[in-house]
Amino acid sequence: MNQHQDATQFPYHVHDIAVAWREHAQRHGITDPETQLLAQEAVQGSPRAGYRPAFFVPSTGELVTIVAQEPHRYEQEAIDWLRWMLEQLHHNGNITLYRREDAACA
Repeated sequence: MNQHQDATQFPYHVHDIAVAWREHAQRHGITDPETQLLAQEAVQGSPRAGYRPAFFVPSTGELVTIVAQEPHRYEQEAIDWLRWMLEQLHHNGNITLYRREDAACA
């Protein structure tokens, strides 16, 4: 049973990841710290079909799935790819993953 089955779902194409993140995971330019990176089955009930990167925002109950032409073969692969992509978008200024002062403390 999918723990996020009651979430409001939003699919976004891979080229719209920054838009999806700003729209759903950020509030007032700050990423909700409770946002969870996860993977969704590309075809529900069929893990062999692969996985799509996704993120869930508990404060709003929104689940965003990133749709690319080919799903990832493994759950962790999809999550790792999304984490990497979000870091790239953060570093080039398209999204904010954390406050600047938090980064200075890290």
